[in-house]
Formats: sequence, C-alpha cells, structure tokens
Amino acid sequence: MAASGDGPSGTQGPSGTQGPSGTQGESVFRRVLVALDSSAASDAMLELAAALAAANACELRGLYVEDQDLLHLAELPFAREVQISQAISRTLKREQLLQDLRAQAGVARAAMMHQAARHRIAWSFQVAQGRTNEAVLLAAAAGDIIAMARRFGPLGQASGFGRRVRLIAERAPGPLLLAGEPTAGLPGPILLPYDGSLPAQRMLPIAVALARARNAMLEIVLLGETAERLPETQAELGARAGRECPRGLRLWVPRNRGAALRRLTEADRGLMVLPADAPAWAAGEVEVILERARLPIVLQAQGPGADA
Repeated sequence: MAASGDGPSGTQGPSGTQGPSGTQGESVFRRVLVALDSSAASDAMLELAAALAAANACELRGLYVEDQDLLHLAELPFAREVQISQAISRTLKREQLLQDLRAQAGVARAAMMHQAARHRIAWSFQVAQGRTNEAVLLAAAAGDIIAMARRFGPLGQASGFGRRVRLIAERAPGPLLLAGEPTAGLPGPILLPYDGSLPAQRMLPIAVALARARNAMLEIVLLGETAERLPETQAELGARAGRECPRGLRLWVPRNRGAALRRLTEADRGLMVLPADAPAWAAGEVEVILERARLPIVLQAQGPGADA
C-alpha cells in the first residue's frame, strides 16, 4: 500500500466488517434530513439522500420549507411574479403563493415516497415555515446528516457559495451532504483529503462507513506531514481503515498542491468527505473546493467555538 507521484497507486484489501467504532454493522447516521424548497425539490438530491439512508439503514426525512421572506415579499403592493417560460406576469399575492408552495410540497412529498419505496426505507415528511437555513438547522438533531441541493435557499444566490455553505456547516449538529453536479456522482471511490489532524481523524470513520455502505474503495489524498512520513501514515491508516473498506484502501501523495486540488475538484465519480477545519488547508481553499467540485460532498465544520 504505497503511493506517490501524479496518481494513486497501491491498495490494501479488506479483511473485516466492523464499523468505525468497533461495532459490527454500526451506522454513523441516525437520519438523513433532506432540505427541500421550491428551488431544490430535485430527483437527483432525493435519490442520493435515499441511497445514503438505505446504505446506513436509517430514516429518510423530508423537510419542505415555505420561506417566510418570500411570503413577506408577496405582501408588498408592488410585488409581481414573472414566469418567463410561459410569458406570464401577475401580481404576487400571499394566498396564491402559499397555494403554489403547498402544491410544490405535495410534489416533493410524492417524490420522497417514491424514493423511500424504491430503497425500502422508513421515511417522513414535514412542511415548515421560516427562513430556509434556520428552519433546517432547527429541525436537525445530533446524528443527522443534512442533505441539501446546491440551489437550496440561501445557497442559490449568485456569489459566495462556498462561504455560505461553510457558515451553515459550522452551525449544523452533524455533517452536510451537498449534492454535486447532475452528471457526476456515479459509482466510484470515497475521496478523503487527510492531514492527520483531529478534524481529519474525525471524518475518517465517516469515510470508512460510506465506503463500506456503498461498496466502494476509500481513496485518501495525503496532505501536509502525512505525505512526508508516508511509511508511518500507511501503517496508521491501514490499521484504522484498511480492513474495513470492501474495495480496499488507496493512498495518494499528490505531486504538488495544485494536483491535489485538481483531483478534488475535477473528479466525477464517487463521493468526497471534506474536513473543513483541517489545518493543512490554506485560506480560501475549502471554499474553492466547495464551489468547483463536481462530486457530492459530505462536509463537516466544527465552528469557531469547537475543540479542534
């Protein structure tokens, strides 16, 4: 299990099935909470979330948010709705908007019911009013992973996407699952950038569990000192993760910083596990990855008050 140069090389095959905490078949998630609104009730997001819930044998829960800012906008006398596709312009009224939102919630609920039946998992669905990100964080609990589309609520604004994602992640009780591009996320490895720090070590069991649940290889991109002390890193990660990955463990020492970022942002198969607070990141690099990555991303940020 050795790695160096421009591409990954070397694998260690599986020889065990214990979970990351040492419990046979243990799930790292209690529930997958899918955040939905009028802009993000996408089949791709629901499919990804349902597959993750099925792989971890946990509940799928939908939360459709009727955004209060949008409802307040409909109360203004000058507010108008323009539907370009149908060349329609009309006065925006709260009652009509609320009716439209609830119709969209019904469509989202039906799509969730379909995915839950397809994957044979328990599910629930809730409609809430409030600011989208606040409503989602209020509904989330410890053990949840929050699944969000890239156009959900405040994430759909024109600029600062990476910064907004990170701010939400810092307040969330657990990881965020951020949908990737519609053309990406095909079966492939679980990618984990790893520098040996506590934030990276906390994400390692999640990456291992996802690799096991998705029957995928775990590919670890070594950053910082972990790449400089490769033999010790190989032994450490092999002992902690290698035997639990059904397709094996691959370590990669990128040729340089640019090569590492290209691997993380250009990969189009698999799923990425991203420790946002790892010290190896330079200022702004996590935000660049969030903005440019094609893969779905499981992100965790501890926030300024956390013990990192």
